[in-house]
Amino acid sequence: MPERIPHTDLVKITGQKKTTDYLKMQQAMGKFYFRDFFSKFDKIRNNGRFLEVGPGPGFQTVLVAERYNPSEIIGLEYSSDMIKVAEDYCVEKQMSDKIKYVNGGVENTSLIESLQKFDTIYSTFSLHHWLNPEKGIKNLYGALNDKGVLFIYDFYRGGLLYYLNLKRGVWESIRASYTPDEISQMLVCLGTKNYTIRKSGLYMDLLIRKE
Repeated sequence: MPERIPHTDLVKITGQKKTTDYLKMQQAMGKFYFRDFFSKFDKIRNNGRFLEVGPGPGFQTVLVAERYNPSEIIGLEYSSDMIKVAEDYCVEKQMSDKIKYVNGGVENTSLIESLQKFDTIYSTFSLHHWLNPEKGIKNLYGALNDKGVLFIYDFYRGGLLYYLNLKRGVWESIRASYTPDEISQMLVCLGTKNYTIRKSGLYMDLLIRKE
């Protein structure tokens, strides 16, 4: 299996132009970008209170709110600049009463605990940025209500794109991503048993149900 090559830049996108451009990209490509995610999420998510890890500029958060009408969505985001763009976007979409954003990461145990419990926790294309994914998964599992669902969707490390000498974007993300075996090993170390890992094309998803 090819070696994992973490991102060399910061795990967060900063600056007004970069964060605004990222929102524009998602608006332009959103239906394609999230299509596979939603085809799976439709079948497994619970109703109730949601936590989104790595919401970025808020485009997907709004889609989730519109599609499932949860009681609340908390977005946990590394970048304070992203949060500003996301909050403005929520105001534009009249979703500010349902969606709130918190600055921080999954590795911060006390922060995760302060957010209380969730029925559904999900993350899209952010796992490969996490500084400590094993601790992050442990914290998120602890934040689930009984019968809660944790769904993590990301790229899969492997395939032809790994070897192409591209500069940025998907190529870097694929090289920084994990394999099912690596995720499975983390879960074994955590003592997690009720999980499913699937790989399809460029993507991999992890589903954990709290017993």
